[in-house]
Amino acid sequence: MTLDTKTEYDYIIGGAGLAGLTLAWQMLENDLLDQKQLLIIDRDQKNTNDRTWCFWAEADEWLNNLPISKSWKNAIVIGNDFEIKQSLKPYQYFKIEGIDYYNFIFNKLKEHPQISVIQDVIVNEDSENHIINTQKTQYQFTEYFFKSYFIADELSQIKNPKKHFIWQHFLGWKIITKANFFESETITYMDMRVPEVKAGLSFGYILPEKQNEALVEYTLFSSELWKKEEYEQALKNYIENTLKIREYDIIEEEFNKIPMTNTIFEQRNKNIIPIGTLAGTVKPSTGYSFVRNYKHIQLIVNSLKNNTQSFESANSKRFRFYDEVLMNVLVTEKSSGHEVFGKLYKGNSLATLLKFLNEETSLWEDLKIMNTVPKWAFIKAVVGEFNKVLRINNNKVD
Repeated sequence: MTLDTKTEYDYIIGGAGLAGLTLAWQMLENDLLDQKQLLIIDRDQKNTNDRTWCFWAEADEWLNNLPISKSWKNAIVIGNDFEIKQSLKPYQYFKIEGIDYYNFIFNKLKEHPQISVIQDVIVNEDSENHIINTQKTQYQFTEYFFKSYFIADELSQIKNPKKHFIWQHFLGWKIITKANFFESETITYMDMRVPEVKAGLSFGYILPEKQNEALVEYTLFSSELWKKEEYEQALKNYIENTLKIREYDIIEEEFNKIPMTNTIFEQRNKNIIPIGTLAGTVKPSTGYSFVRNYKHIQLIVNSLKNNTQSFESANSKRFRFYDEVLMNVLVTEKSSGHEVFGKLYKGNSLATLLKFLNEETSLWEDLKIMNTVPKWAFIKAVVGEFNKVLRINNNKVD
């Protein structure tokens, strides 16, 4: 990896986040850069622990290559009238710290002089002439530009008006407590003993590292973002009044927002290929993206190896429709988020729901899960979404 001032490369990756770094790593691992030059451009140095990526998966060889900091086999879900603790088998829940992933990838890339990394801000792209303009200079790519960078606040402005759009927004504190409060081998996947939010969902989320150390988050699914001090007050109330933890020190903070939508923010433009969030790798109904991103990167790598030019993320139409129905229920307040998710957790095992969210269930399994949600609310949402699809199709015919 070099920091040189070349201006022409075979490939350029815009954005050194999850998608961009994973793509660079996998291109290297699959010998796609043996005779090629790659440039990675990002506005940040990626030297802080600015985020956490979590996901569930069955034990597999590809996981052994990742800098996983912690995994759990059990989870708790809590509502005002229930508490469920179950094994996640056959899945495990994994956590990767942002700084660990950055260091993991950059340590691999720095051994290869055909890969360059610069800190700069991309201003625009010229697909016709294969040019990338930054604040400092201009670069040219001969094969592909993979675009993953975006400004989160701008995404809601370029959303598809035919698709629902909400944010998963959250504040998390990694805390150390004076006494042992946490069950270190069990995550709290969703704790709904918090005030309900209008047209969405609110919950607490806990990833324990030790009995006296955990990442505690206050999370919302809604279209309305809060002021920073509102998240701080809600999280403080959750820790001190719900969890009854009065003595603790905050050692890290995570404050972020993730778009939850079926909108594909950017389509392929000649040899400019969207990846990551722009390509729709965030699961609309959960905000999770790590596994979906990894699968998309594998598709891109295989396409490059076989020269098929097939780069679009493979999203299931059936599950995208389910996601749209769920968001319809939430944003139109056909049912409250706590009621919907409470019934889901009380009516299904956690492992079954994770399988469903991984889009691995059969239609018969889907129907059994759907039988546990507030029926009238979801029937009205299904009818509404079907009518929307029909209107779109009729407009195309006209």
